[in-house]
Formats: sequence, structure tokens, C-alpha cells
Amino acid sequence: MQRTRRLLLLGIAVPILYFGTLFVAASTWPGYSHQTRYASELGGPEAPKPWVFNSGSVFMGSVCIGSAFGFGRAVVEITGRRVPSVLAGFCIGLFGVSMLMGGLFPMPNPLHGGLGLVFALPLAPIFMALALRGVAGTTRLRTFLWASAAGMIVMLAIMMGVGRLVTRQNVGAWQRVNALSIFPWIGVASWSLRRALARSAPVRPQVEQSRSAGLGARS
Repeated sequence: MQRTRRLLLLGIAVPILYFGTLFVAASTWPGYSHQTRYASELGGPEAPKPWVFNSGSVFMGSVCIGSAFGFGRAVVEITGRRVPSVLAGFCIGLFGVSMLMGGLFPMPNPLHGGLGLVFALPLAPIFMALALRGVAGTTRLRTFLWASAAGMIVMLAIMMGVGRLVTRQNVGAWQRVNALSIFPWIGVASWSLRRALARSAPVRPQVEQSRSAGLGARS
């Protein structure tokens, strides 16, 4: 359990590393606009110090991949439900790979997009919420996870052109809003799972408890 809690610390670090890398890299580019420029341009050919953003992306992606193991292990330990727990961790791991590729293959390399693996991330909170159903004390966390999934889906649709809201004049601003839907929930969920694991006895689904009680009564 202690190893799992340490792995979840990596999840807490993910949003800190992303936004830290973003703003440190932007500080090396005089006149850089967060409103009109993509974040990835900080690692592109026009950037004065592209290695800052690219190395930060590689490190953050690696940390995210590590946190995926923590998510999978934690949800299994709390709920006993292996399949949705592993799937949640797997989706976070795929997202980490996409971030890693983004740093290893700076734009305009076609591999910079991480082969579209970023689209796996909205599934992670869905699988996590499904695994946590029926677990006492997780109502707020499950609500947060469902809201996070919905927010990511909406923002990814907008970034892909739905509603034609994104223009070259505001693409950077929309991308930052998209980042707020993508990264912070990973840290919040990691913190919440660490708290659940810190309890003296992991909470098991109430459904399973009631079944066990019923079997005991019949015997």
C-alpha cells in the first residue's frame, strides 16, 4: 500500500510539472502570447530555447506513465474491482505516452500528436468512477470524475472544431482552457485516492458487503 501511495504522488506532480514547464518555457520567449500561440510552439523551430519545453514534456510524460501504475493499484486495493481499475490506469498511461512523444518529436513532426493517444484520457475517470460505484465515502469523488470526463470530452470537441469557436487569434487561450480540463483532475484524483488508502481499513463496495452478510445469515 505504501508503494501505491508513493506512485500516486507522481499523479499529484503531473499538473504541477505541465503548467510549470509551460510558464518557464514561455518566459524564455520574449513576446510569446498565451492567447494566440499553441503551447507546442514553445518546443518548435521558432522557439529560442525549445529544449526547455521538450525536456519538460518528456519528464512530465514519464511521470504520468509512472502515476498510471499508482492509479490502477490504488483503485484495485480500494474496490477489489480489477478490470475497470486496470483500464483506468492504462488510459492514463496512454496519455503519458502521448505527452512523452510530444517532447521527443517536437512540432512540426507528425509524431508530435502522440498518435492520438490523448483521446484515451477521458475514459480514465469514467472507468475509475465505475470501479468506485457502491463504495462508501466516494460520492463526491465519483461526481468529480464524471464531471471531469464530460469537461474533457467537451473541450476536445471544441479543439477539433465543433462550434467553430477556435480561431488563430484565440487558439492559445482555448488550449489553456483545454489543459485545465485535462491535467488538474489527475492531481485531485491522486490526492483523493491517497486519502482513501490512508484509512486503516480500505473501503469495499457496499454491494459486496451486503452479499457477504446475506451468505453469513443463511449459513
